[in-house]
Amino acid sequence: MERVLIQGFVMGFFLLLGWLWPRSKSPLLNRDLWINLCTGGSIFLLLAPLMRYLQISLDGFSSLISLPELPIPLQFLFAFLILDFCRYWLHFAHHRVPFLWSFHRVHHSSEHLDATSGLRMHAVDFIQLGLLPILLFVILFDTRSFAEWIIPSVMLVGVFFDAFQHANISFDIQKPIQKIWHLLLNNPHFHVWHHTRDGMEIDGNYGNSLLIWDRLFGTDVTQENIPLDLGIATEQALQNDPLSLQMLRSRT
Repeated sequence: MERVLIQGFVMGFFLLLGWLWPRSKSPLLNRDLWINLCTGGSIFLLLAPLMRYLQISLDGFSSLISLPELPIPLQFLFAFLILDFCRYWLHFAHHRVPFLWSFHRVHHSSEHLDATSGLRMHAVDFIQLGLLPILLFVILFDTRSFAEWIIPSVMLVGVFFDAFQHANISFDIQKPIQKIWHLLLNNPHFHVWHHTRDGMEIDGNYGNSLLIWDRLFGTDVTQENIPLDLGIATEQALQNDPLSLQMLRSRT
């Protein structure tokens, strides 16, 4: 519940900033926002208890890789880097594997981005994202020696960047502070290029928190200006309501 409250606060904060300094003019309370909230809320209520049950049922599981005793800062750094790295490759697969893209295009169906856009996803994506930290920090790596707050805090970093990167905030990467931020960390200008409607030709910017993975693996497609149109191609468009999105109903 604490994470949900924090996520709600973060989204509200970036919605407000997007209203005060918008990248594109649009009503604060628009149709896509309500669809995002309804979609994300419904999936969370239905599937979060299942993820929690799975995590509890694995309590005492003998992890595959034992980690040495690490100082607190290294615990955080290790968990943050490994999760962010794996989220990059999972996101890469969502776009490059046709079966996974068939579900992930739900997230790209909106033609307007704001801080709630990360909630717009298919249940299959939610399950994958929920299983990833369980796979990493329970099954693969033994993190029982880590401080209790490390993994939840790393997850909250992802919550922050998920809301921030989707926010409808004007973020000029030529200005000094934004330029420094853009050297390493995700932001609304970087991520808006991930949502361009020309995604079949300009496909990249998969990173969640760090930009280094896109730059290392050649998937940085950022351009100086923002794209003219967001969403997905007409032939892949979906009906814009929560149930139709989950059913993958075509708009045509």
